[in-house]
Amino acid sequence: MKIEDSFLPILIIRDGQIKSCNKVFSTLVGLTCLKIVDMKINDLLRLDNNQNINNTSQLFDNFYVSEVGVFATAELVDCNFYHLKVELYCKKLDRDEFKLCFKVIENKAIDPISGLPNGWAMTARATNLFNTVHSATPKMRLLVLSVDNFSTINFRYGFDAGDNFLAVFGNKLKSAVQDDGLVVRFSNARYGILIENQHKLSHADFTAYITLLSQELCDLSRKPLILASGIAINKSISIGISGEHCDYESFFAMEIAGETAMRESERHSNSYYCFAKPELKPQLMTDKLIIDEFPNAISQCLIKIHYQPQYDLSNNALVGFEALSRWIHKDLGYIAPDVFIRIAEEIGLHFEFDLWVFTQVCNQIVQWQEAGIYTPRIAINVSFKTLEMSNFVSRIAAIIEESGCPKDLLEIEVTETASISNMAMLIDNVRAVKALGIYIAIDDFGTGYSSLSLVRKLRSSLDTLKIDRSLVADICSSKLDREFARKVIGLGEVLEVKVLAEGVETLAQRDLLQQLGCDYAQGYYFDKALSKQDAEILIIKQTCEQPRY
Repeated sequence: MKIEDSFLPILIIRDGQIKSCNKVFSTLVGLTCLKIVDMKINDLLRLDNNQNINNTSQLFDNFYVSEVGVFATAELVDCNFYHLKVELYCKKLDRDEFKLCFKVIENKAIDPISGLPNGWAMTARATNLFNTVHSATPKMRLLVLSVDNFSTINFRYGFDAGDNFLAVFGNKLKSAVQDDGLVVRFSNARYGILIENQHKLSHADFTAYITLLSQELCDLSRKPLILASGIAINKSISIGISGEHCDYESFFAMEIAGETAMRESERHSNSYYCFAKPELKPQLMTDKLIIDEFPNAISQCLIKIHYQPQYDLSNNALVGFEALSRWIHKDLGYIAPDVFIRIAEEIGLHFEFDLWVFTQVCNQIVQWQEAGIYTPRIAINVSFKTLEMSNFVSRIAAIIEESGCPKDLLEIEVTETASISNMAMLIDNVRAVKALGIYIAIDDFGTGYSSLSLVRKLRSSLDTLKIDRSLVADICSSKLDREFARKVIGLGEVLEVKVLAEGVETLAQRDLLQQLGCDYAQGYYFDKALSKQDAEILIIKQTCEQPRY
């Protein structure tokens, strides 16, 4: 046996029909060798030019031929109808028999933590069933399952234990479902189970089977799960069950129904399951659409960076910008930043998104400088979850080095929230960012959970305190808000940091803030958030004109 036969997926085909395959290939596509043999190669493989392989000799006519064979790129269809991107080479064994060797270029359908298929696999399989099944007979049901309070495992035992739990729990689900359905891990501690009606049960019997399975899963969760380290963990689960497939026009609607029912189950927090109701919640539909398209919006730069100017109240000179994300969705229209940022945190994309914004700002600063345009400092909001990441500082240092952006033109804005889980790491990261030469600001000071505690811990690293817009809104009419602003400004003087007021919308607010000793301000009185083109025009105008009042 050649070395390639032991680690590469291999097919032997004759006249377009599969005659044999190795174990690596059957594992890759999720089918047994017995099922694969005698299949037509067209059932599994499609060349990039969308050609069928009716005769294997076509490969030698249409693709690059080397001494060892023919090379091409193609898509390989697995058991869930997901299309794997592969490279292949075809080697002629005799006149009618050929050997195909495959190398996977991209397989987004496998979850790296649990080893289970993921949402890509689920969507591919369910969509195929929707497109091929038109009978009113029940064909499939979706269970959306979430582990309650999963994050406490990470906090108590560490992330390695959390990852091991996800893998062990996933295998438990597979054992319970066996061959009756597809088990996938969606994200975080959320799983999906697509149950197909393989035994052609009636509506009532199929529903009874789904109910029995859901109860078995709830019972299973009440038994301790033993991790590789020997730790025993008990976690309740919440299950949402979709209606029958014929109740929905697409898998997307079916998934939303299961998600809605799962959230209803979460209210019980004691291994509970709920069946979906006929109506769907519009907000969940919107969130699901954002979740599906968010990665693509980042990769294709569909989210744009706008820049809200910041002014010196003593002379109205432009002193900086705050970078703000704007997403105009083709179907949903304008999506508020707090909506898609919340979703980014929920699905674990906050880190890559924040780094993407940081990269865009660094590149923009460099572009302006190369064009000879004076560039003020730009503030960037960073999620507290991102600031808790152990490799945050190294990643932004690499971005700065690669882009060549001056560090003194960057400012990181920190917001304290109740959900901070690793305050020590956050503090260490902020201090390390400051050591790089980047400025640090406390955002939304005076509201929510932003408090003196964070200021005290970061006082040696702080450069700016930002007064929240909610305190500025009534500053001219509310004595309490006015005195609060005065105290914050006084605190800035004690700490020897600048104070910036957000949300300034009137001349009266601007003048009062100046009288109170506030240094900087931003808001609609001065300018809205500007596109990069309009920001550039403003910079050039400000450098040419005298400061204005």
